[in-house]
Amino acid sequence: MNKIKDTFTFKLTFFAFILAVIFLYFFRIEKSKELYNNYKNSLDDLIISNLKLDNFLSQKEKFFNFDNIVAQTNLFESSLTALLESNIKTEFGKDIYRKIVYINESFKKKDYLVEKFKSKQASSLNSAHFIYDLNQYLLNDVSLNEELKLLINSTLFMIMQEFININLNEKAISQNLKEIEKFNFNNNRLDLMIKHVKNIQANVRTILEIKLEANNLEIGKKLRELKLDLIKRYNEKLFYQWMISIFSFLIIILSFIIIYLEHRKSQKVKKELAAFKYAVENSDNSIILTDTKKNILYVNDIFEKTTGFNKEEVFGNKPKILQSGETPLQTYADLNKSLESGKKWEGEFINKKKDGSIFYEKASIVPVVLDDEISNYLAIKLDITEYILQNESLKLSATVFENIQEGILVLDSSKKILTVNKAFETMTGYTKENILGKTPMFLKSEYHDMIFYKKVEEELAQKGRFKGKIFGKKNNGGVIPFWVNISTIKDKKDQVSRYIVVCTSLEEIIETQKKADFLAYHDSLTKLPNRVKFENDLEFSINIAKRRNHNLFVLFIDLDRFKMINDSLGHVVGDELLKIISSRIKEVLRDSDIIARMGGDEFIVVLDSTRDKNAASYVCQKILNIIKKPIEVEDNILNTSASIGIAVYPDDGRDITTLIKNADTAMYHAKNLGKNNYQYYNKQLSLNVNEQLQIEQALKKAISNNEIYLNYQPQYDLVSRKITAFEALARWESDELGFIPPDKFIPIAEDTGLIIDIGKHIFETACKAYIEFKSLNPSLKYIAINISSVQFKDKNFVDDILEIVSTYKIKPSEIELEVTERYVMEYSESNLNSMQQFRDLGFRFSIDDFGTGYSSMSYLTKFPIDVIKVDKAFIDGIPKDNNNVLISKAIVALSKSLNYKVVAEGIEEKVQEDFLKSISCDIGQGYFFSKPLNLEAAKKILKT
Repeated sequence: MNKIKDTFTFKLTFFAFILAVIFLYFFRIEKSKELYNNYKNSLDDLIISNLKLDNFLSQKEKFFNFDNIVAQTNLFESSLTALLESNIKTEFGKDIYRKIVYINESFKKKDYLVEKFKSKQASSLNSAHFIYDLNQYLLNDVSLNEELKLLINSTLFMIMQEFININLNEKAISQNLKEIEKFNFNNNRLDLMIKHVKNIQANVRTILEIKLEANNLEIGKKLRELKLDLIKRYNEKLFYQWMISIFSFLIIILSFIIIYLEHRKSQKVKKELAAFKYAVENSDNSIILTDTKKNILYVNDIFEKTTGFNKEEVFGNKPKILQSGETPLQTYADLNKSLESGKKWEGEFINKKKDGSIFYEKASIVPVVLDDEISNYLAIKLDITEYILQNESLKLSATVFENIQEGILVLDSSKKILTVNKAFETMTGYTKENILGKTPMFLKSEYHDMIFYKKVEEELAQKGRFKGKIFGKKNNGGVIPFWVNISTIKDKKDQVSRYIVVCTSLEEIIETQKKADFLAYHDSLTKLPNRVKFENDLEFSINIAKRRNHNLFVLFIDLDRFKMINDSLGHVVGDELLKIISSRIKEVLRDSDIIARMGGDEFIVVLDSTRDKNAASYVCQKILNIIKKPIEVEDNILNTSASIGIAVYPDDGRDITTLIKNADTAMYHAKNLGKNNYQYYNKQLSLNVNEQLQIEQALKKAISNNEIYLNYQPQYDLVSRKITAFEALARWESDELGFIPPDKFIPIAEDTGLIIDIGKHIFETACKAYIEFKSLNPSLKYIAINISSVQFKDKNFVDDILEIVSTYKIKPSEIELEVTERYVMEYSESNLNSMQQFRDLGFRFSIDDFGTGYSSMSYLTKFPIDVIKVDKAFIDGIPKDNNNVLISKAIVALSKSLNYKVVAEGIEEKVQEDFLKSISCDIGQGYFFSKPLNLEAAKKILKT
């Protein structure tokens, strides 16, 4: 009933809203009238302004107040702009607005004509004044004859008539001008007069054209038409507003009638609902009554008992308060469709009680029709939860039975098959139809004898269950391993009524175990034995060799340049390369030889004990040759090589660890000798390794102990022999090991990563020294500092360098970063980007030891290089060594063609300096000028 009252209240509110809307509409009519008057007045102003402008262009006198004209054009433009920016488009439509826009475009043209008219008028006036003054002079000029003066006077008179629109004498004036020109007087003033007369004639013609073009614009006509359109549109709008007002009045009267009728109807519905409530009060089913909007008006006591909701909790709510979200949406769609068409609907709901538990209802919902209209909906529901749950339990059991991966057999008390599921059929290949009524003994394989099956029977009889592994026979004759779980089911008399046999196939498990066993001893990428299997195989081979007193050859193979390929082309390409390389190595070996992948790009091979040393060398060379062959991977032609270290059993070791370690040591020796070769292990290599370990340990304390210091070798202009720069050279005096040359400790520092901190220390020390050098010799251009390729890979490298440069207030252009030719040869986007980043900041770059790495000049052109340093190896022996002479000349010429500066390293004799000067080498460096100096000695040489 409250809902009915609410509906009545809503209708009253709606009626009040309509009254408010009508009031606002009348207010808008008044506002529209005011806007109309404004628009009409604006058009009147525009018509008057346009008339004044037309009058300006059409009047005959030639002297005007231009300020008045400007005022009129501004007034016209402002009035027109106000119309364009107003709501006239909304109020009176797009056609009116488009006409205003068109008039605006015409006015812009007329404004341009007015300006042009003013310009030509001013020009003519200026010429008239000039002609008048000039005429006085010419009439008094005794050098002119009287006939000429008469022509001038006549021309002046006619031009003034034409100027003030008294008469158009253009042809007569032109004829007079031709007569005047025939006198051939060399008189500048006469020429000026003729020019001004012609100017006035041209302006008069232009002014006439302007007037004609302005008249053709017909702005006044368009404004009058626009005004008439506006009046017409307003009258039409006024008529519509009058009609709407009458219609609104009728709506108010109709609304009063509807509200009255609705009130009477609600009273009737109230009485009918009371009667209906009495009729259904004692029903055994849940009964729900809703209004047409499905708001609950009534529920009975059974509803409260079934759902757990009190009546007060559901009144005013919709039945969806019971929705669980599990009823299909199509059910509600069908329900709404039936009810909207006035038909009865029957179906089932999955609803939710107040406590959240799910229950099932069978419902019948019918529309309640009063006075041929649906006034309510009545729902009668029956709780069918218990029935549904039992039914679902049966369906679930059947679904599990058919879809479980394990095979299931159901046997009767005599062990005959009653049914099997699909999984059993798939496992064994038997169909249900072929095995129903049989005992499971048709699965018997030769793996088990009858004693085994008797033990199964005994265990079932004693324990009521059996678990174990059984090999069964498939329909195709094959054997399948099962893990079988047999359970017995007894009836109320404690007698066995059924046997449930659950069979789990062990085929996949066994296959997976085989794969796991393989992967435990093999590399997943190349499928070669891994380190674990290799060590087992090597131990076995050592025992064989030991008994037969034979040699074994352990080959440690490491690919050259693999990291560069992997980093630049990606791991997919790198992995494919490793698979191809492993396959190629296997082609060279015999079946009795052992090959394994140790990890990364490292392989290890064991040649069987029948090989001698020469045969081992032959195999190594074949491996090197086959690895060097180009490899195509994903449209990339790859070239790589390998370094091989060889350790011999028993000479180089009698156990696995020693042999692998010594082969690894020999491999690194092969790399140091230039890669793409093989080397046999010797004891000196171990000594070298031990020495490297000692250097590595001492190097960790070198910076903190202040053992790293710098020497500075001058670079000088070969022509002037003046010092232009210094190269900073790192030196190490270890407290434990003594002096260690750079070619020993720098590679170790790079391999261990210690070069990051050492390089930063060297850079900062060099910058600090350069400040002192610069104070002594301001003409110094830069200091050269060697940079390791490892430093470029440090993520903080750029920031560290910039911080040091900023601290010592050095320009980046005063620092030359020296990189090795090898760094350039290892061309990659990463290398190029690193160098370009420094170049963008202003740093210089030089290529050190140029000529020793066979670098491609095409690579050099890609890098931001400033200086090429010719290696000392090409300076030695010149000018006597013809090869070095030719190479030096070629390097200098090529560098010059690329606009690189050239520094020659290692100049030790005057003849070398003279020769380099003769081939236009720029800068020299070497002991002939100065050896590397400590800080104080370098400062001293700058002072001299």
